[in-house]
Amino acid sequence: MDKLPIKIAFNIFSRLPIKSLLRSRCVSKPWCNIIDDPSLASLHLTRTVEDHTILVLDCPTHKKNATSLHLEVDSKKNMKASKNPIAELSDLNHYSLEGSCNGLLYFAKRNDQGGVIVLNPLTKQSTALPPATSHSPWPHMKKYGLGFDYRTNTYKIVHVFFRELSDWTSYSLGVEVHTLGTSSWREIGEIPPYPICGRPVFAQSALHWIVDPLFACDNLRGMIVSFDIEEEVFGSTPHPDFGWKTCDMFHLVDLRGFLAMVDLSSNRCIEIWVLKDYDKKEWVREYRINISAPMGRPDNGNFKVVGPREDGEILLSYNEEYFCYNPKTDKFWYIQTPGLIPDHASTSQYRHLEVYSHRGSLVSCSRIMAV
Repeated sequence: MDKLPIKIAFNIFSRLPIKSLLRSRCVSKPWCNIIDDPSLASLHLTRTVEDHTILVLDCPTHKKNATSLHLEVDSKKNMKASKNPIAELSDLNHYSLEGSCNGLLYFAKRNDQGGVIVLNPLTKQSTALPPATSHSPWPHMKKYGLGFDYRTNTYKIVHVFFRELSDWTSYSLGVEVHTLGTSSWREIGEIPPYPICGRPVFAQSALHWIVDPLFACDNLRGMIVSFDIEEEVFGSTPHPDFGWKTCDMFHLVDLRGFLAMVDLSSNRCIEIWVLKDYDKKEWVREYRINISAPMGRPDNGNFKVVGPREDGEILLSYNEEYFCYNPKTDKFWYIQTPGLIPDHASTSQYRHLEVYSHRGSLVSCSRIMAV
């Protein structure tokens, strides 16, 4: 393998699962150099849309500074996290997970005084960004979004905050942008057409949020607010043509690189619409999961599509219970989670668990900070 032409070696490595690549770094120095090459990281992202891993974020309230990330290690009917965490996040009890982009997770400090931490959980590399310069009297309502600018080959993070908030009809928003690898934030004149909520989805060179239902008006053509990372402008992406429904019955999800909207307005089914043609803004109803409210639960409103799992399956959550849907067989089943975290069942103390569908990558935090 060491004697193969570099182009052939790159081609082979770019098609391997991320976990196999990380293990292969130890084989030889030439292999390590190829795997660490940023060109391979970029090529790998274009060829591995199916390479998703389930991550478990464990936030025990009875242990100070003990937040950790674990990999899912069990199979179809059960879900269990790895005994040893893949990352120890000593400071993240004070941070919240805001989203992900190209295998990078980003966490923002809960109060108005801190910055953002960017982490690649599989390579265990992390970096702290400079604190945002614009502060708000309502820090719990701030939003961050990380995206990749393909034109300049840089990562940018946008910070949306409230300058003023009198009531749900009288408010003023502000926006600043930070390019990773630089030392400062810069405020821009662009603001979103409506306040936003939830975690953003990065797809087709843009970040996408749902309009905050507290501020939504009857005109739902602006239900999805988008931010073009390259042009640094906001706009509206039309929602699927399913008539008038309230914003709080939807959420966005990244479904194998496509922007998808989850419709929870029915108690009989969950519909997942995928924006297949971004230029023409054409939505396709990709999945219709036939289900009554599960096992005596009052409704489907608390359901959330977590994202892709292995073998084309889709993972869903209902509070802290988990379900799986197989589109090939149209089967929907409950996943048992006995001791999801190894010592979870043995402690009476409360701990907060969050499960994410994560697309792994080789993107290096240290390299993107050295632009």
